[in-house]
Amino acid sequence: SNSGSSRSVKREQFHSHKQSFHNSFRANDSFVPSNLKSFTFNELKNATRNFRADSLLGEGGFGYVFKGWIDETTFAPCKPGSGMVVAVKKLKPESFQGHREWLAEVNYLGLLHHENLVRLIGYCAEFDNRLLVYEVMSKGSLENHLFKKGVQTIPWATRMCIAVDVARGLSFLHGLEANVIYRDLKASNILLDSDFNAKLSDFGLARDGPSGDRTHVSTRIVGTTGYAAPEYLASGHLTPKNDVYSFGVVLLELLSGKRATSAENAGGADEKLVEWAKPFLCDSRRVLRIMDTRLGGQYSKKGAQTAASLVLRCLNVDPRLRPTMDEVLATLELVQAPKDSFTYDELKNATKNFQADSLLDEGRFGYVFKGWIDETTFAPCKPGSGMVVAVKKLKAGRFQGHREWLAEVNYLGLLYHENLVNLIGYCAELDNRLLVYEVMSKGSLENHLFKKGDKVIPWATRMCIAVEVARALSFLHGLDASVVYRDLKASNILLDSVSSPKLIRIRQDFSAKLSAFGLARDGPRGDRTRFPTRVCCTRGYAAPEYLASGNLTPQIDVYSFGVVLLELLSGRRATSAENAGGADEKLVEWAKPFLCDSRRVLRIMDIRLGGKYSKKGAQTAASLVLRCVDVDPRLRPTMDEVLATLELVKAPKVVHNRLNKADDKLVSREDKGARSISRGRNQDFH
Repeated sequence: SNSGSSRSVKREQFHSHKQSFHNSFRANDSFVPSNLKSFTFNELKNATRNFRADSLLGEGGFGYVFKGWIDETTFAPCKPGSGMVVAVKKLKPESFQGHREWLAEVNYLGLLHHENLVRLIGYCAEFDNRLLVYEVMSKGSLENHLFKKGVQTIPWATRMCIAVDVARGLSFLHGLEANVIYRDLKASNILLDSDFNAKLSDFGLARDGPSGDRTHVSTRIVGTTGYAAPEYLASGHLTPKNDVYSFGVVLLELLSGKRATSAENAGGADEKLVEWAKPFLCDSRRVLRIMDTRLGGQYSKKGAQTAASLVLRCLNVDPRLRPTMDEVLATLELVQAPKDSFTYDELKNATKNFQADSLLDEGRFGYVFKGWIDETTFAPCKPGSGMVVAVKKLKAGRFQGHREWLAEVNYLGLLYHENLVNLIGYCAELDNRLLVYEVMSKGSLENHLFKKGDKVIPWATRMCIAVEVARALSFLHGLDASVVYRDLKASNILLDSVSSPKLIRIRQDFSAKLSAFGLARDGPRGDRTRFPTRVCCTRGYAAPEYLASGNLTPQIDVYSFGVVLLELLSGRRATSAENAGGADEKLVEWAKPFLCDSRRVLRIMDIRLGGKYSKKGAQTAASLVLRCVDVDPRLRPTMDEVLATLELVKAPKVVHNRLNKADDKLVSREDKGARSISRGRNQDFH
């Protein structure tokens, strides 16, 4: 998530391309975005069966929308029921304003790509004909589903998912350098696909926002009654906060089930929804009276109160006091999160007022305290009673820390796996941001592996830890979006005492789980092989291609895993003076000469193990390290393949004769390993 949004075009290209397009539009000329298909009028005439009445999907102020069919590969028109269904918007020939809006659509949707913006496939600009071809959103508009009589009521969870999707779309637009302002947010412009995923459509009124030192852009006043911000109606001054106001109105519609302007809001008079709702929004005791009665009370009371409070902030008459769309998105993602919300006072009591003797750890963005809560009610209780928890408290005023805090809630709030640390709940009260986790009683792998005086971790336990970390990464990479963890290191691997008799029998002392999901991001989707991001990492663990480009792929986690596995084998830190006899050298650079020589490979092994390890197992693990840290990410194994090999290394002696085959299993990408690797998948996550 920016929480979610991706920069799909280079900013400079976007603006120079769009300015050229404004200045001179000619069909098939080089200014047209190359990803758009140029259709002839006859092609679209054939695709829509000559724009027949029974193909009509809708009518707007400047034209009509028809259903059409085109070939998925060639985009040539084809018979109804075959190929790909598209929506063809046909401009009324006499509408000059319609032409301006048509041009804006091509400008913006031709160059902007985001999962919450409707996809523009192509256009037609032949003589006086102006048409646009879009993907079809099979469920139609939010307006129809929210207000049309006889339509099934949209449940609470779906309404919040729609709100998050719309917020993501706007956050993406505002995040571009020129602050693209949508300017026409309303329920009829929010389209829904078959799964009720929401996308913004109709970019006819969109404009670039203020840039440089400018605070606003002066424009002709256009928009829809009930949705437009009061300062925009008064002055025509355009800022991103105009969209925030309109979003507040849409969110209010989702909560109340009432239209932005409707006679029902005032018992007969045509009153704006905002005016009707504000007295309730300002009174915490009456705020739930705005809720849609058709929901039958089936919604989270806390979630509804949080959303209503957000509406009030979005509708503030002073635009400077409205939140940004990033902040709106952050709040709504918390409403969605299936975790318990704590008050600040509850966590204050649970940790003995965050006393120094409750402090467990300190990180870049906050402190971790030990706390005690009731196992059933999660209410704070006396030290030594109830359940012990770890409470992470964000340092005030750290925006980057807030982003990481939000990522933790997003990912650990929705992902469940035995090798991911369990997030119990959170606090988002005023400026306070806290997270509540299960306690991992043995602390971090870093402390046990490198802290002087600690008991040496035996070989079998090290391999069990490696397997459990590999299982977690395999699970993350196996999700639809390939979640990239991006911050694998020894300090983020937490260890717990083993209570399972089965694990005790195989002499496993620790159970390992991944923590700290602040830098995690969705990986590339569809045909994309990588995803560009700001470079965030820890020296010694980061893949070289990520450091060079910021491109995010699952293979950067594989590299980091190779470094952690090398730490487990050698007992040395990823970066340490001891690796080079004084110079601060990376562990990988120190180890590679040994890893590449089968006769010397065992020289990397931790001398504290006293030779008590499987030689074949150590050689196989070292060979795996070498493949994981390959400078060419395409040659690294997947985490599924890594896991398959490590499970063989960990296996009892009776199956060690299979270890010689492990490298062969990695080399062949068609053979994914001797055993089936089961990965949990959370269908609600995406």
